[in-house]
Amino acid sequence: MRMMVTEIEMMVTMILIEMTILMNSFLSGNPELRLALNEDLVIGKGSRAYGSVVLDDCNFHECVNLDEFESSRTIHFLPPDGEFAVLNYRITADYKPPFKLYPSIEDSGTYKIDVIIVVRAEFPESNYGSNVSIRLPVPRATVGAVAEFSTDSPGCVGEYNSVEKKVVWSIRKFTGASEVCIRARITLDSIVTQAHKRELGPVSMVFEVPMFNVSNLQVRYLRISETHKSYNPCRWVRYITQSTSYICRL
Repeated sequence: MRMMVTEIEMMVTMILIEMTILMNSFLSGNPELRLALNEDLVIGKGSRAYGSVVLDDCNFHECVNLDEFESSRTIHFLPPDGEFAVLNYRITADYKPPFKLYPSIEDSGTYKIDVIIVVRAEFPESNYGSNVSIRLPVPRATVGAVAEFSTDSPGCVGEYNSVEKKVVWSIRKFTGASEVCIRARITLDSIVTQAHKRELGPVSMVFEVPMFNVSNLQVRYLRISETHKSYNPCRWVRYITQSTSYICRL
């Protein structure tokens, strides 16, 4: 049995988490499965005081039996063929984002602007961010830009896309509880003005954080029902936090 829990970061100040519990069963005979979530799980914004994990709303796959969900937060179902979404849910709350961006702008010459961004990983050192990409749109008057890192680290690449007018930094592996300082040295074809500075940004970021869970919704267990004791399955539950629209304005 294989399961993947995917969470999506949407905003910096107010985070919209859209989560999907995906499952793919390779068991022969299609036995009934039981899946248990947090016992303190609450559904509905108005009930936040009664549980530590509160979902705005959720929906289950049509194969799911919810007879025990209210009493024990347990569901049972006969999995269909192939990968399918057992559960989809949404949460909107002031969660601590996995990454924080601290941008600043410096005048470095009559025709030059420097943008410095400190990127800090707010998750534990035992986790890491992968496929991290940070993008900075630059003014239309830009004739050249250089993307730099504070340290020369393997897997860190910076480049200027002259067609899209964007500076892009890529970090293959970003260790938790660490920070990286990146810089864009931008050269314009005219004297720097406030109008040019207003064209900078917003900074956008995409990333994945394996085995990290922002919402704290957990799979307590995944089991085959007692009526199918002949199975000796290998269970694999994996959590992934992903971003789709993570924005920081300058």
